[in-house]
Amino acid sequence: LRMSGVRLMIVDDDAGIRQALGALARALGAEVLAEADNGQSAIEQAEICRPEMMLLDVSMPVMGGFPAAKYLREHIPDLLIILVSQYNQKAYAERALEMGIRGYIIKSAAARELEPAMHAVSEGGTFVSPSIARAAS
Repeated sequence: LRMSGVRLMIVDDDAGIRQALGALARALGAEVLAEADNGQSAIEQAEICRPEMMLLDVSMPVMGGFPAAKYLREHIPDLLIILVSQYNQKAYAERALEMGIRGYIIKSAAARELEPAMHAVSEGGTFVSPSIARAAS
């Protein structure tokens, strides 16, 4: 299944990770509209280019993923957000879902998890990294 034409934005403070996620997303057929390296910049760019989906890092300087997602949920409610985190913590994933964030994947497993996450989220479902689902709270 290809995610043809999904308008995507990638937010991570690590340029190498942005590049890797962008390559994965493009291979799935997504169109990468913009990148940002912190949550504040992500909000500013999202308001201009209006992506349909955002891959959003949890921990970044200036503004992290959770406060950025909270703002975006309020101001661009139809934006589909997938958090991309190095933290394999159930509490983070649960908090994300409570906020209306639809996906939570682990950076180290992004090559495996990005495609099923993007599909689930674009079809109205949710996706949480299986490694979290297995982890103890």
